[in-house]
Amino acid sequence: MILGGNLAQGLITHRYAVFYSMMQFSIFTSVVLILCASFFSSCVSMESQVAGDFVKSVTFSPFDTFSYKHTLISGMDWRGSEEFMTEELSERVLSSELVARGFERVDDGADFFVVSKWRKAVSSYPSVFDHIDGPSAALNDRRNPSFRAAVRYTLIVEIYQAESNELFWRVEFANLFDAIQYTERRVVASLKRAIRDFPHRVEKDLSLPNIQ
Repeated sequence: MILGGNLAQGLITHRYAVFYSMMQFSIFTSVVLILCASFFSSCVSMESQVAGDFVKSVTFSPFDTFSYKHTLISGMDWRGSEEFMTEELSERVLSSELVARGFERVDDGADFFVVSKWRKAVSSYPSVFDHIDGPSAALNDRRNPSFRAAVRYTLIVEIYQAESNELFWRVEFANLFDAIQYTERRVVASLKRAIRDFPHRVEKDLSLPNIQ
């Protein structure tokens, strides 16, 4: 009887141990799934955030034409070739993107004008969502202690209403890439990313009366 009781007790203990292990595994799996879901959800939300936005109420529908005013270069010393290339690419890419949105570039009498600003400065390692090459590039940089503080580029694009000379749309991207990573491809990609959320020209219905 004692042997039978010990055997029964042993079976109960074994079953309890198996049940406990399964519960632990289930809880661990649930926690991992929740953390993964939260991480990827945050990635999606960060990536889908509107980069640029209106900073002032403006009647956008009359805007048909634009001009490119200038590119401002600031911060630490730039190589002459890089400064020239950045100025040339900024004007060309931003103008091309606006033309693709239905606006016409003009020299005089534009409805709005564009200014780009590039800053070269030392910063701590960036957010994983800052780098123009994507989160994986920033994560790889973070593993290397020498990348924690480095010279990086920040891009600001501002758009002003020509008549009032007032800013109405702005975007800023910090830590787009390191100075040693400077390439034409990254500059172009940064400019396209900056202007990505600027709206298209509003098509006018000529059959409707002009209420202006």
